[in-house]
Amino acid sequence: MSAETGSCTVDSSVFRLPLQTQHFSLEPLKASDFDDLYAVASDSLLWEQHPEADRWKRSKFQHFFQGGLTNDLGCFVIREKQSGRAVGSSRFYGYEAANTCIRIGYTFIAREFWGTSANRELKEVMLLRAFKVTDRVFFDIGPHNFRSIAAVKKLGAAFSHNESDSKAVFVLSQQQWFNTASGC
Repeated sequence: MSAETGSCTVDSSVFRLPLQTQHFSLEPLKASDFDDLYAVASDSLLWEQHPEADRWKRSKFQHFFQGGLTNDLGCFVIREKQSGRAVGSSRFYGYEAANTCIRIGYTFIAREFWGTSANRELKEVMLLRAFKVTDRVFFDIGPHNFRSIAAVKKLGAAFSHNESDSKAVFVLSQQQWFNTASGC
């Protein structure tokens, strides 16, 4: 699948390619990753601020996981390099070539990584990939998910609009990102 962006053709499969950071690998999600990811996702505190606060339940997580497998831009299982264990997941979705934008989200990570540089490390590599192809990245966040809101604001994202009672949209432009990343 490819799309026109300006004068060049962009193959959206670029978003499905594995990513590496210093401490993590983001690998394409496979059906066989379910048990490893559910071991992380079954922690009810991960979802307490999320609009779907019961996603820790196996049946709810199965639906979430299946959505990741069928996502047209793929989905990543996040693995800690040191141990090789699954510690979370994230995905690209909603790619709009005509508007040169994409969404990053459905992210969760084991609580042991909360309050560390892990989320920034993971999002940086995803943003670098996104900004090779797009001008803007959107983040859909539950309006009461204060941890996620704080995390995207640290990246330089700004509130854009409320799409519904359960979805606030934040936007990060390529220029905002590079200004934030360079400390400007």
